[in-house]
Formats: sequence, C-alpha cells, structure tokens
Amino acid sequence: AITQLDCHTKERPLSVGRDRTARAWKLSEDTHLIFRGGARWYPAECCTVLKDDWFVTGHEASMQQDASAGSGGKLALWLTGKKKPVTTLEDAHPSGITSLACVKGSDLVLSGSNDGFLKLWSVQTGKTSESRGMESIGQIPIHGFVNDIAVGPKAQFCVAAVGQEPRLGRWERVAKAKNRIAVIQLRGGQQQEEEDHDDNEESPSRMPEDTDSVEEEEEQQQQVEEESSDDSSGSQEGESEDSSSENEAE
Repeated sequence: AITQLDCHTKERPLSVGRDRTARAWKLSEDTHLIFRGGARWYPAECCTVLKDDWFVTGHEASMQQDASAGSGGKLALWLTGKKKPVTTLEDAHPSGITSLACVKGSDLVLSGSNDGFLKLWSVQTGKTSESRGMESIGQIPIHGFVNDIAVGPKAQFCVAAVGQEPRLGRWERVAKAKNRIAVIQLRGGQQQEEEDHDDNEESPSRMPEDTDSVEEEEEQQQQVEEESSDDSSGSQEGESEDSSSENEAE
C-alpha cells in the first residue's frame, strides 16, 4: 500500500509505501527508480520532494527497543542518483514520523509526530559528501498526532492537521488531544510587520483617489464653517443694533 505521494514537477512524482521502498516515477517514459534503506528499516509513512533530484522520507518507529537499528523514527535524505540515502538521522522523532513538508526548492523541511513537537530542519544538498546533511534548527510544541503539514507563502506560517489518532489507523490515541487545524507562525512578529509595511508601500495605486476625496471633504467642511461663522456674526450685529436702538429710545 502507498502511504504518501509528493511531487515537485508534474512528470516526476515520488511515492513511499508499506513495502519499505521509495519510488521516483518518470511518467513520460513509464519507468521508475526504487530506493531501499535496508532490511532493518521500518516503512516510510511520509515523504517530501525538495527539488527534482532530492527528497526526504520519514519512517515509523520500532516497536522493539533494538539499539542496532535505532528505535525512533528515522529521517532520511536521498538523491535520485544514489540507491542508498545520502544521510540519515536516527531518532529524529522518538515515536516515529507521521508527516513531512518542505518549501519547494529551498533547504527547509518540517516534520511532525505525536511526541509533542513539530520540528524544523535545514537540509544541505552540496556537491560533495561533506556539504550534504541535515541539522535541527528548531522545534514547536504541539499536542497530538501531526497528520499533515502545509507551508504558507514565503514560509511565514504553516498549517498542521492535528488529531487524537494517526491518519492511517486507530491503534493509538493521544490523551486530551483535540482534532483541529493549527496555524503556526514560523517567522518573528517584527519581520512580519516589516513585510506588511513593505507591501503597503509597494501598492500606492489607490492613494490619488483617496486623497481627492479627502480634499473634497475638507473643502466642504471649510464652506460649512465659513457659512456658520457668517450667520453667527450677522446675528451678533443684529443684537447690537437692537440694543443701541433701545438705548436711544430711553
């Protein structure tokens, strides 16, 4: 069974499944490449494609504490030109990896689990083996199974589908977790404010129309004030004339 699909270009989808393989498909030629981590590897539950030739897989955790194989969920970086992973992180999530996402064409990967954290990784895809790898750059507390992740524009935020149970079955449950959609800010508030300010400066097309309307309102307000001042001055003059005539009559 296929557990997840992802794609960077339309003709090169990637699939992972319960047969412990990852497969990179080339639809135009009806062919595909098969990638296997090894006999001790547990199946990949999720995958994400960074670029046409680079992808990451997230694997289940072992039910048995086998130190030689690693008991936690593996995170593996692959290059389509190699049959074995470029690098692997043992125990990336102690209870296994349930979801992956990335910013296409970048070095940012996000992984989800039910261990209480959504984790962020920096991926290096250099030309030499020394310049390739993955490192943790942060983690965000979140309670429940992170069953899917989507990254927003410019990686300003991500949306996580959080549940009490895993998406592929009901064999486990996180107590007091809620089925919900979580919107998580990835960038700082100051950067967000600066970008919003820049966006407002870049779109001044409505300013002339708004300025004209404001000027018209100001002119109308001035006319009303002038008319009211004339009326008040006229009434004051009338009152002074009436008082002077009364004084003369006396």
